[in-house]
Amino acid sequence: MPWELLTYLVAFLLQSALLGCCMYQLIQLSDLESDYINPHDATNNVNWVVLPEYGCQAALTAVLLLTGHWLYGGLHAVLLAYHVRQFLRRQHLADVTEIFRQVGPRKQREMAKLVFYLLTFILAIYKLIEVIVLAFLTPAGRKAAAKVLRDAAASMHRLMRRRSLL
Repeated sequence: MPWELLTYLVAFLLQSALLGCCMYQLIQLSDLESDYINPHDATNNVNWVVLPEYGCQAALTAVLLLTGHWLYGGLHAVLLAYHVRQFLRRQHLADVTEIFRQVGPRKQREMAKLVFYLLTFILAIYKLIEVIVLAFLTPAGRKAAAKVLRDAAASMHRLMRRRSLL
């Protein structure tokens, strides 16, 4: 059970990073489209997060597949295959001279990835909460939860006593 908890905790963190990368790229493209940012800066900003996004995607897919979460990992493997294809064709980076022609299609791709990342992020949160709740339903889990709650209550009690003494 602890390994499954660790798997979904890592998945949650990596999904958060992927969502951040995707939203950052969308914001940069929208700013470029609205002429709030020049093409050179927009291209540099978008290209700056592409490889970290691909790395997070590869790490997340590897973690999920290595821990036996075939369906969830398979969904991410499809997007990873798309990313690898983009990388091998050298279409992963934005070009300063072509960025204005690429804004529309790039925004559509990023929006589709954002929807995918949001859905899988919700799945990661659900599975993380499910694993935590199921861990506390076992007798050992109940004892651990009771200890955590007792310690938390004692800490709050000590904190309140210190504040009342001041």
